[in-house]
Parts: sequence; structure tokens; C-alpha cells
Amino acid sequence: MDLEGRTALVTGSSRNIGQTIATTMAEAGADVGVTSHSNEDGCEETAREVEAAGSEAAVVLGDLGKPDDVEVIVEGIRDELGPIDILVNNATVRPMTPFFEVEPAELDQVLDVNLKGQFLLTQHVIEDMLEVDHGSIVNLIGAMVFLGRTGKAHSYGSKMGIVGYVRQLASEFGPKGIRVNGLSPGLIDTDREETFAGHEQVIQATPLQRMGTKREIADVCCFLASDRASFITGQVIHANGGSYPTPNVIPPE
Repeated sequence: MDLEGRTALVTGSSRNIGQTIATTMAEAGADVGVTSHSNEDGCEETAREVEAAGSEAAVVLGDLGKPDDVEVIVEGIRDELGPIDILVNNATVRPMTPFFEVEPAELDQVLDVNLKGQFLLTQHVIEDMLEVDHGSIVNLIGAMVFLGRTGKAHSYGSKMGIVGYVRQLASEFGPKGIRVNGLSPGLIDTDREETFAGHEQVIQATPLQRMGTKREIADVCCFLASDRASFITGQVIHANGGSYPTPNVIPPE
């Protein structure tokens, strides 16, 4: 999975899966733009890991829910690292709120970050990809989006919208050499402060009998970004250990 000479922008890359994706892409040779809403320390840590892998890093903070910030992120990364030809849309907000308690302001925030912000960011980055006649976009979605979970209607609704534009953009920009895919992780061993009720049940319900690792998701992401996946576009790749969670054993993200 050679990414030498490529420039990646990974949103939400200050911690957990996003951080691992950024450092794994650096190990494969890509320079990496690191961004987060406000976790500057985490972004700087990711940047140090990218540089330790022998690649260049650039850090730009910004709120994906604000169109002006979206433009600042892209311009900042582009100015430091050059045209962006890999985009990993990983950042998301996932408030847990029962359906009838979701206020318009919270719904707006979720849609602005998860759907509108990602859409606008992709618009800006595709401009770079059109100039260099190639590019790969990977959108992190999440297994529970395809099943549903109480209290996540606005979050999962926004993420399912991403599936729609993955397929549409793949069709529209495939002739231009740009591939667009989704990546849907199952239960992943991230930096949760504590486990949740039913944690062991979820593991037992997974054919591989364990959680996935951040590196395993990062490797799939790098594969989709690389020329090894040159005939894959418009797809959602499910990295979930062999099964969707069942309705009575539902993990949080």
C-alpha cells in the first residue's frame, strides 16, 4: 500500500481511529494534514508521529460545522503540503438524545458537522483532485448506522446520507480518476474510559470473538486510498469481525 508522494487530509485525527489512520498513512509514505475541532495537543502529537514516520505534517484546527472553517482547513493544509489527493472524512459528532428530545439546535449541529461540513470539505478537496487527475476519498460511517440505535436518530440519519453521496460522487467523478468509498467499522478497541453494559455479549456475538483494533481499520483505509484498490469505488466496506451487531446487543460508537 504505497502512498509515496501523496498528500492526505484526515479529519478528526487528534485521537483514536483518526490518529491511527494518519500515522499509518505516513508510514506508507503520505504527507498528512491533521485536523480537529479544538484538540490542539492531540493534533500536535499526531503530527509528531507522522514526522517520526518520515513524512511531512501540517496541523490546522477548525469546526466542520462552520463553512468558513472548512475553507481554512483545506487552504491551510494545501499551503503547507500541496494539493490534497487523499481525503479521509473521519470526524463526527454523535450525541445520545432520545428522538422526541432532539431540539432543532442539536439537529442542526449534527447535520452541519456530519453531513454539510463533510460535503463542503469534499467539494474543496475534489478541486485539488481534479487538478492532478486522481484522488481517493474514504468516508468513515460506522456499523450501527445500518442497524440503528435508540437515541441516535439524528446522528445515524446524517451518516446514512453519506452513503448516498458516496455512490453519487463515485459515479460523477469516476471518469475523472477520483474514487469514493465508505468504511464502516464494527466494535473497535478505542480509548474508552470504561466498557458498557453488554460489552462481552457484543464480542461473543462477533464471529471473530474480539473487538477490532484501530490499526486494522487504518489498514483498510490505507488500502482504499492506495492504488491497490484502483477498481473499487462507490462501495461501503464493512470491517466488523464478520457480522452486524444484533438488535439486542448494541454497542455505542
